[in-house]
Amino acid sequence: MKKLISKLAFFISASVFIVGTGLIAGCSDSQSSKTYYQLPVLANRVLQEGKLGAKHERQLWIKRVNLSDYLAAPGIVYQTGEVSYISASNHLWASPLQQQLQQVLISELSAAFPHRLVSQQELEKDADALDITITAFHGRYDGQVLIEGYWLLSNSDRVIRRPFSLKLKQEKDGYTELVLTLAEGYSQLVKSIARQLSLQR
Repeated sequence: MKKLISKLAFFISASVFIVGTGLIAGCSDSQSSKTYYQLPVLANRVLQEGKLGAKHERQLWIKRVNLSDYLAAPGIVYQTGEVSYISASNHLWASPLQQQLQQVLISELSAAFPHRLVSQQELEKDADALDITITAFHGRYDGQVLIEGYWLLSNSDRVIRRPFSLKLKQEKDGYTELVLTLAEGYSQLVKSIARQLSLQR
């Protein structure tokens, strides 16, 4: 009889453990669901067909987009205090942020300069080379969204350096709204760069 009771107690304990483990695993799965974000291109699209064969102005070579190390993580960055930041573990960039920023930059500058070949490869010997360094690209605890850094335009004749600092208000809560606000700010930055580049030609 004691053996039977012992076996029954063991069976009940094992069943409770298995059910409990399943419930914890289920909660864990629901809490660890990940969402991925891609920056939209806000400028009007421009057809690039025939640009290589057509007569055009000097090429604009997007040499690189550099990010501060803390922005290179897969998670979207959020500033939680004056000196504290987090990189989200469940709200992630769908592709590396550096790659997204470069693709948006090329698309929007192509829209701004339809008669220039805008490319991430140097296809002409004396192409204008554009480098962008981004030191802030995140939301903040006070509802502000920051985009800061500087860009360099260089060719065989000159080097031009310009800093930038944008601050936008995030109108609604949530990471989707944060990404849309970042996209709007980055589009404003690219338009500003395009205006300044047009003055240098």
